[in-house]
Amino acid sequence: MSVPDRLAERLAQEEELLRQAFPNATIDREALVVSLRDHPLPAGWSHADTDVLFAIPVNYPAGQPDNICARPDLTLADGAMPGNSQGIQQHAGRSWLQFSYHIDPNDWHPHVEPAQGNNLADYLAGALSRFEEAS
Repeated sequence: MSVPDRLAERLAQEEELLRQAFPNATIDREALVVSLRDHPLPAGWSHADTDVLFAIPVNYPAGQPDNICARPDLTLADGAMPGNSQGIQQHAGRSWLQFSYHIDPNDWHPHVEPAQGNNLADYLAGALSRFEEAS
């Protein structure tokens, strides 16, 4: 995928912010995804940790990310499917279990300076809250 120059520049600006907040996070500019390796999960999940991923929209930062994904075999500790899971999706050459996680467009306020407005690190922090309680 060819990323528009403007988006490529923005992602380069945000990479350091993302790494400061989440040292295991990376931006894949070709697949347009953010991934986080080995995110620890609280009790109540079938695994102690998961890789996490979300897609970056082509119109980012005007368009905010939507949904978050985890390892495809993630369930609740009792084997039940987690609430708000939306089935298996393909991203960056892997299968992922997608979870519903949305930000109201009225609450998304990017800024020309990424640190002064909403950014990928902010989205990831909010999306990870989906895993704080196993349900």
